[in-house]
Amino acid sequence: MPEQVPDSTRPFGVAREEIRRRVESAEGLLFCTDFDGTLAPIEPEPDDAEITPENKTLLRRIREAENTRVAVISGRALADVSERVGLEGLTYAGNHGLELRRGERSVVHPIAAKHRERIERICTILESRLSGIEGTHIENKTVTATVHYRNAPDDAIRDVRDIVRSVVSGAGDGRLRRTDGKEIVEIRPEVRWNKGMVISLLAEDYPNWLPVYVGDDTTDESAFRSVAEGLSVYVGEDRSNATYRIPAQAEVSSRLTSIAEWYTTD
Repeated sequence: MPEQVPDSTRPFGVAREEIRRRVESAEGLLFCTDFDGTLAPIEPEPDDAEITPENKTLLRRIREAENTRVAVISGRALADVSERVGLEGLTYAGNHGLELRRGERSVVHPIAAKHRERIERICTILESRLSGIEGTHIENKTVTATVHYRNAPDDAIRDVRDIVRSVVSGAGDGRLRRTDGKEIVEIRPEVRWNKGMVISLLAEDYPNWLPVYVGDDTTDESAFRSVAEGLSVYVGEDRSNATYRIPAQAEVSSRLTSIAEWYTTD
């Protein structure tokens, strides 16, 4: 279920001039964004997700401007999300930041790295336990795993969630935790690390720049909180900690292109 937070977000279009003033006066732009549901439409099959051409052009335009840094921060594995975006010169964070690539250097959170075998064992058990429920898919992302149930029958969803809860509790050795997202359950190492902490880490290198984060899921709420003094944009209709809202993914490119135009126009 979506995180229960105050619904204080404002429509991007209504706040357009306010956003424009902040972007035009920025010394630099730290532009961070989620992938699925933001840069790419949500697809019934996760492997089918592709960044829209308009959003790829948007990222390229911001990347090529002066005093900018673009970061894509995703729940997908690092190699997966970087390949799907397909742009050099960006910072990529996979598995909610447990994997991070900045320039030529890639790092994995040391605690998460120790749990690869445990994650693999969990996925093997889940493959067996969920094999009788159509429409489920277990994605092993090496340091985390995701159980997708978007295509499962409605009357099977509770069973899916109960099975995941039981398996993680029994085979996780108390070192793994579950988090809920949009029609998914994610399994992660019990380590205090999230998208918001990734952005805070990146922002240390650009303390006077305007931070921006755009996302669409409960896993993005920590990122919205981390850019409370910047621009946080939620994509969707649920409650959110974000300051601004874009109601649908189909509107993302037009709204965010405005940010690129305001920042890059002399």
